[in-house]
Amino acid sequence: MKELINAMLGAAGLPPCEKHISVGLAKFAGATLEMAHKVFAPSVEPRMTRFLASQLATDHYYSIEAAKQDLDYQPALSFAEGIDRLKSHLESKHSDD
Repeated sequence: MKELINAMLGAAGLPPCEKHISVGLAKFAGATLEMAHKVFAPSVEPRMTRFLASQLATDHYYSIEAAKQDLDYQPALSFAEGIDRLKSHLESKHSDD
């Protein structure tokens, strides 16, 4: 996840994330923010939740090797090309503002 997040941050012109906290502390922060939002801002989604902490702490990687081998599948874009497109999109969106 760190590589993906830092690539997206870079595409947005933001510095990479170099610090981290434990999953337990992130879930505690998520629970605290969930409670605070429930009381003070029930219509607003908290920026951190226990679910988000769990998702960010879990690798979400799926191999496409079987699809390549069995179906001759080739991705339409490489990871680098996808990040380049994201950067172009963000730059064009920013220039429209």
